[in-house]
Amino acid sequence: MGLISWMYLHPRIDVHSGTRTQYRLLLTFIKFVT
Repeated sequence: MGLISWMYLHPRIDVHSGTRTQYRLLLTFIKFVT
């Protein structure tokens, strides 16, 4: 899904989009890895 590219583009979009929603996606990604 190109998560790496998503994480690279994330910081800039983070401010404009909902930080809470993106944080949830990050937590879900961490749960998937562990």
